[in-house]
Amino acid sequence: MKHKIVNLALVLASIAYPLVLFFWQENSTLIFGILCVLWGLRAYFESGKKRQVCLAAGMFFAVCAIFRSVNLALLYPSIVSLGFLALFFYSLKGEAVITKIARLKEKNIDEKVVSYTRGLTKIWCLFFVFNAILAFVLSCFENKFYWSIYCSFISYILMGFLFFGEILYRKVFILKRKNGV
Repeated sequence: MKHKIVNLALVLASIAYPLVLFFWQENSTLIFGILCVLWGLRAYFESGKKRQVCLAAGMFFAVCAIFRSVNLALLYPSIVSLGFLALFFYSLKGEAVITKIARLKEKNIDEKVVSYTRGLTKIWCLFFVFNAILAFVLSCFENKFYWSIYCSFISYILMGFLFFGEILYRKVFILKRKNGV
């Protein structure tokens, strides 16, 4: 139960992070410290590669706090996107991430579905590239307002459009084609 609370706190803190950083830059060391502790707690509950990723994120925020570097901290959304890009892209060497997710719902999927999920994994890779680049470019602007709005809201809205748009496409168009409509 404790690990679920830590995970929820970390998700909420990560989503709010760009806005919190924008409005309370003078307290950035405290913000970085809180995120460092949350990532450290998450690492405590994880093992293997997940623990390493959590520790790396915690150390990132520790470095931001020690050097009081808001500019370094602005790279966090880009780093997260690049991390997801690496995960999704690397999975294309074997079974794609989205194929694995599809197999959780249905064990025996045909080659058309495997091909479709591989293509969808590639689309997500493109999204993560776009997201990382845009977050980085916006972090370079003097006015951090656009960075905070994009990283707190717009990027999540775009993810939602991609996620739910794909579900709609699959349910409406693919099923219609399959049923001969």
